[in-house]
Amino acid sequence: MAAGSISEDEYWDSIIFFLTLSSKIDSKWTIVDTKDGRRFAKKTEVFILSTENKESTMNDDVIRNTELMEEQEEDTAAFQVRGNSDVEVVTYEYHILYSPSYGVPVLYFNAHTQGGKLLALEEVWKRVPDVYKERLSEERWTFITQQEHPLLGRPFYYLHPCHTADLMKNSPVLTDKRHYIVSWLSAVGPVVGLKLPLEYGKLCVS
Repeated sequence: MAAGSISEDEYWDSIIFFLTLSSKIDSKWTIVDTKDGRRFAKKTEVFILSTENKESTMNDDVIRNTELMEEQEEDTAAFQVRGNSDVEVVTYEYHILYSPSYGVPVLYFNAHTQGGKLLALEEVWKRVPDVYKERLSEERWTFITQQEHPLLGRPFYYLHPCHTADLMKNSPVLTDKRHYIVSWLSAVGPVVGLKLPLEYGKLCVS
């Protein structure tokens, strides 16, 4: 197995550890069981974005509604922005799956507007924070792209896993692979607006 990769058993150990941390911190992540008995981790996040700049990204100045219960997210956010043409509500749905081919986790996601319209790939690229824009311009088609969700069979965007093992091989997380998901998600999640609270890292070292 390549340095920086993990086995599927190690992946699930890390997912269970990650979900345990989530239950203590924000209870945002859940496990979804598909009809054919397969599983993935899921989180939904609502973002309230300024429309003053049509090139809006998922930077720190984006207003984030992080306290909403998943079932009430869109309704509550819609109430908050009703009649305000300067903002738009975008809902991101994040999934974590395992790639047997690469031996690493993969972050899949979709994003849709308040009216239910899925964001086009160009719109997703525009929302990548500025700090990642140079890499995006160099590796656009191997950075964020779209393919059929391996478990759901419908189009999803995803962060391509081809560089994940290299990213993770020098991580101190390899001394305890239960921490793998926390370390990996902390590194790649912000590309698409997904930021872990610092408490995740603190609990890993406590």
